[in-house]
Amino acid sequence: MGIFSRMSNMFKAKVNNALDEVENPIELLDQKIRDMEESLNKAKLSSAQILGNVHEIEKKMATAKRDSEDFDEKVKLAMSKGNEDLAKKALAKKLECDKTYDSLKTSYEDASKKAETLKAKLRELENEIEKTRTYRDEASARFNNAEASKKVNEILSNVDTGSNKINLDDIERKVQRKEALAEGLGDLREDNSLEKEFEKLKETDLDEELKKYKQN
Repeated sequence: MGIFSRMSNMFKAKVNNALDEVENPIELLDQKIRDMEESLNKAKLSSAQILGNVHEIEKKMATAKRDSEDFDEKVKLAMSKGNEDLAKKALAKKLECDKTYDSLKTSYEDASKKAETLKAKLRELENEIEKTRTYRDEASARFNNAEASKKVNEILSNVDTGSNKINLDDIERKVQRKEALAEGLGDLREDNSLEKEFEKLKETDLDEELKKYKQN
């Protein structure tokens, strides 16, 4: 198992353990993203060092190959001039350069494989971070909606409790009593008016009384 796989499993384990305790899981996701980004930056630094080493080996290989070709030309030149001793010395240098080149080539191939593997892991980690960011946004929306729904349900639950229930029958009875009282007061007012009219009939007609005095 590679370092990034272990790192990913470690993050998942931490998330699973912490989700049971944290009040706001979005904060945990934000922290996870920050941790992953920090790991990515460190991995990129290591990758840069490995890639730099690969380029350095490439330069040394090019130098060794160029030197080998140069000594090969010197061997040919010395042989053409009949100077075998000088040709042997040049050949020894050429073989030394070839040996150095072969050794560097092996190191280069190993370093290149490691660099390619590391770059692939970096892409995986970058994709994982992007997926986590996307999930974080989705989870945040769901979490906020759940919080809002929870508050609404709590409000509705309080409205439905016995202490807050509105008894429509009681209200209807109170309204009817108020209406009956108003009608009763109206009837009393009408009765009083009728009594007053009868009282007027009983009142003494002063003009008639004066006529009686005149007749006497």
